[in-house]
Amino acid sequence: MPRKTADQRSQERADAERRCWEQFRPKLGALQTFDDAVALVGQAPPPDAPGRRFYSNLGFFLNDFAVPNGSGSDERRLYLQLVQRIDAAGGLKPSALAPIERVIKASLGRE
Repeated sequence: MPRKTADQRSQERADAERRCWEQFRPKLGALQTFDDAVALVGQAPPPDAPGRRFYSNLGFFLNDFAVPNGSGSDERRLYLQLVQRIDAAGGLKPSALAPIERVIKASLGRE
């Protein structure tokens, strides 16, 4: 069997990432609490595995509700919805939601 070109390997990696995002997206969208989100981060695939970055990005986001540099707009919209659900469940201090929302919305506006 002939060796794959760099372009073919790159395309395979991109396809694997896309499939992983399609599996991760509904999990992220279904989270209701901070503890649920932390538990999802704990299910991360090993380093360098396809999809690992989505779990890493979520872990980074949960650390101080900062937008990860490598996150896409769909991912950031889901983070916005997640933080709103966490707040609705009583998981944020009073008045903490508005500044977090501003930061996420600003990051969406820079695209």
